[in-house]
Amino acid sequence: MARLFQRQGKYWLDYEDGRGKRVRRPAARDKRVAEKMLQDAVTAAEREAAGLSGIDPRHAKRAIAEHVADYRAELGRRGRDERYVYLAGNRIDNASKACGWRTLGDLNATDIERFLGGLHADGRTPKTINEARGDLHAFCNWAVKSGRMSHNPVVRVAKTADKREKTRRGLSVLECQQLLDAAPRRRLVYLFLMYTGLRRSEAKAITWGHVHLDALNPSVELPASITKSGRVERVPLVAALADALRVARGRKQDGDRVFRALPKMRTFRADLKAAGIEEVDSRGRRVVLHSLRHALASMLANSNVPMAIAQRIMRHRDIRLTAETYQDEALLPLAKSMEALPVLSLGAATAAKATSTNALAPTGTDGPVGLPRPTRANVPRTGASPRAKAGGTNHAGANHLPSQVPTQVPSQVPNSGLSLALRGNSTDAEPAAETSQSPPESRVGTACHDQEKCGRQESNLHGLAATGT
Repeated sequence: MARLFQRQGKYWLDYEDGRGKRVRRPAARDKRVAEKMLQDAVTAAEREAAGLSGIDPRHAKRAIAEHVADYRAELGRRGRDERYVYLAGNRIDNASKACGWRTLGDLNATDIERFLGGLHADGRTPKTINEARGDLHAFCNWAVKSGRMSHNPVVRVAKTADKREKTRRGLSVLECQQLLDAAPRRRLVYLFLMYTGLRRSEAKAITWGHVHLDALNPSVELPASITKSGRVERVPLVAALADALRVARGRKQDGDRVFRALPKMRTFRADLKAAGIEEVDSRGRRVVLHSLRHALASMLANSNVPMAIAQRIMRHRDIRLTAETYQDEALLPLAKSMEALPVLSLGAATAAKATSTNALAPTGTDGPVGLPRPTRANVPRTGASPRAKAGGTNHAGANHLPSQVPTQVPSQVPNSGLSLALRGNSTDAEPAAETSQSPPESRVGTACHDQEKCGRQESNLHGLAATGT
């Protein structure tokens, strides 16, 4: 029977879980809050007893170490390499020992936050802390999907912010050439890492059977067993590297390793010193063998390779990893790219406006430069006004020009512009050339003569109609 009882000013819960085991645990000082917690606990116990929670009751009694062992076996079945399985299992074991977890039901967000805070207090880097959180998150997700846990408590735990500067740097093209010249015995190894971007473990594991030199596009095929992603991947080879590999192969078999051994860090430091390359720069960034992979990302960016293609060559799932982590800003042509921007100077807008105004081409209606454009105010009218055409009264007379019409029209105005203006204001159909070349008085007289002629023709038509012919 579920009940509440009070001890030292705090309410406790007393109930049976879904397996029939009696549980007593502290709740809250507020009675209403404690009653709500008791109700939720009883509901969860009833769902578990009825088999509605999706959790196998048998897993609740097992020790957490047994679940971790099952998780390691599952990672191996998925194709994860031995080192990854070993590190993930160790991180989960360390967390369970530090928090005192015995079963999966003991995992909670508060203990996880306390464990990660302890790693931070011990001076661990944000990368290490987030890796521990990621392993716990993956483990709890697996437990939820396999019916061992009801929820994942790591979801409530935020990641650790990493505001540190990059600890590694890439090599420039000049430094890559210096390294190749300083280490002739290891030149092929360095050239291979620079042009393929393979990781140390991947380059160490490939055999000549993985290198396809006789294909139309030479490439290196990486089996899923050696890649970080666990997928089959392919990296193209440039012509210079393919030629060097053909020479190095000779009569070696497909099962032979391409490189018997990769240079250790001590050997790599000696080669850097011989090449005159500083291992640690002024910003504290270090050059390691993995820096050759960073160099490939920077060379792809400097060669204007699209980011999506660079991501495929680098074999990154997230394009942000290619753009933000592996490309060194110090090696990118940022200053040269800024030179492509337009020049913004004082008075440039006024000069550009004047240039665009002067550059306008004539459209045929504007006339020569410097002459007034024909309008109704300066173009004579040769016919009756619209009011006269419509039968209205025109006090100035239908056969007289308005007083504001100029006595002269510039003789240099093109026929096209003048003809368009006359066609819009006259009632006759005189040719444009005749109107533009005759003086104003003759045009007015012609217009009056034409109107008289039109009047006589109209009267004749009326007479014919009256006679029936």
